[in-house]
Amino acid sequence: MSETTTAVAPQDAAGGHSRYLKLGIAGALLGMFLGMMDSYIVATALPSIVGDLGGFKSLTWVITAYALAIAASTQVWGKLSDLYNRKFMFLLSVVVFLAGSMLCGLSQNMGQLIGFRVLQGIGAGGLLVGALAMVNVLLPPKEATKVSSWSGVLMGIALIGGPLIGGVITDSLSWRWIFYVNVPFGALCLVGTVIGVNVPMPRRQKVRIDYLGTLLLIAGVVGVTLVTSWAGTKYSWGSAQIIGLCVASVVALTAFVFVERRTAEPIVPFRMFTTKNFSLAQVLGFVFNMTMVATVNFLPLYYQNARGVRPVVSGLLLIPLMVGMVLMMTHGGKYIRRTGHYRILTIIGGASITVGMLLVLLLGQNTNPLVASLTAIPLGVGLGCLIQNTMLIIRTSVEPRDIGAAMGMGSLTRTLGSGIGAALYGVLYASVLSSTLTDRLGQGATALLSSGSKLSQEELGTMAGPVRDAWSAAVTDGLHVVAITAAIAGAIALVAALFVKEVPLTDPRKAAPAAPAAPAAPAAPKNS
Repeated sequence: MSETTTAVAPQDAAGGHSRYLKLGIAGALLGMFLGMMDSYIVATALPSIVGDLGGFKSLTWVITAYALAIAASTQVWGKLSDLYNRKFMFLLSVVVFLAGSMLCGLSQNMGQLIGFRVLQGIGAGGLLVGALAMVNVLLPPKEATKVSSWSGVLMGIALIGGPLIGGVITDSLSWRWIFYVNVPFGALCLVGTVIGVNVPMPRRQKVRIDYLGTLLLIAGVVGVTLVTSWAGTKYSWGSAQIIGLCVASVVALTAFVFVERRTAEPIVPFRMFTTKNFSLAQVLGFVFNMTMVATVNFLPLYYQNARGVRPVVSGLLLIPLMVGMVLMMTHGGKYIRRTGHYRILTIIGGASITVGMLLVLLLGQNTNPLVASLTAIPLGVGLGCLIQNTMLIIRTSVEPRDIGAAMGMGSLTRTLGSGIGAALYGVLYASVLSSTLTDRLGQGATALLSSGSKLSQEELGTMAGPVRDAWSAAVTDGLHVVAITAAIAGAIALVAALFVKEVPLTDPRKAAPAAPAAPAAPAAPKNS
């Protein structure tokens, strides 16, 4: 990145007049879907990857490297899309993602695979942020809600279908094809974007690129992400590694804030946070992902370990959750387009998450799994309200020149919500699991606790009756403490939603002031 451009870009919306706009929107959504799907499709192929490449001790890095790269790159891509042409930056992220995918498939050892997963994750960060930034300059706010509904459908497909598709591809072809399959779809994304998106290049003037701020932000985000991934699993919370990472992250982020307040073109423009709605949207986005982690990780754990269902079935039991989310996004989008009001939906979102998590407290050791899955519908409704309207609030809270940085910050906040939520829930879950098992089994709990939080179906089937009951009770108690914590988060979201100020949704293309008319020429004097 050299000294180059800045963009004050209301003219970006000109892309909305493209004859092939729908094709461009489809390309953006397909790119977003590829980035989301790769987070889930790889997990089921890990045993085959280890069997082929070895490197069992590095196994988790295949997932962690991708997540780290996305977390570290989203804000950078967002800011670059503000400084450079949004279409170009999105196309570049697609190319980086496809290059990483091809190289992952060609990997000959675990080290290569992990390195190429970093490259793929960097590209994915641009896909997720770039698609949102493009959509939000191509469409007025009301119409953008329709695209948000489609993105919710894609999220559901990725979450539920990703592991299933990954298993099918690995069994019928090879684990390498879970990466190669991205190439034809990525090509379609490129074609759709090239043809359907028309975003003019911004006016150019020299600016100073925020190199130091970028490095400090990446260091801080990577440190926080590693803490949330390793603490309590790879290393204990009091270990030198975790404490060192915490200190390094705090130092990097503190220095980042200091640098950003003094640079000409910060990677995170703090002027965005002067708008109350923008700050509240970060709270809503954080809670959204925190709740999503609690739901998609710990409900299947309950289904499998407390109710004894197969892993595939536990994934299918999340369908009611996704149906609630997609239906809410679809009908909520229609409501917004018809009325222009969205604040009430954020309030419904916070309330629904709180109620949904309190309903999880009703699940017991003998609850029918299908009934348990239906109790998650309010959670889906709440999640559907928050994800859609969080992006809309961000969109209406910033200047057009900051849309990329704003979408990057929203994505980063959600990523931190996932990581911090997973770490917090993991500690609480493990603590309650251990406490309940020790109360029920005494010293006999030691062997079970060494298994972690999950046992295979075969191990569950060979348990003695009392031990099986104790394990089921412990898993249920662990789910309940997670639900209580997530309900508190939902209540925080509800309070934040109450303070959101509703801003009229206007089309910036129509709001642009008309060019002043040329003054009329003075009348010629009459001859007397």
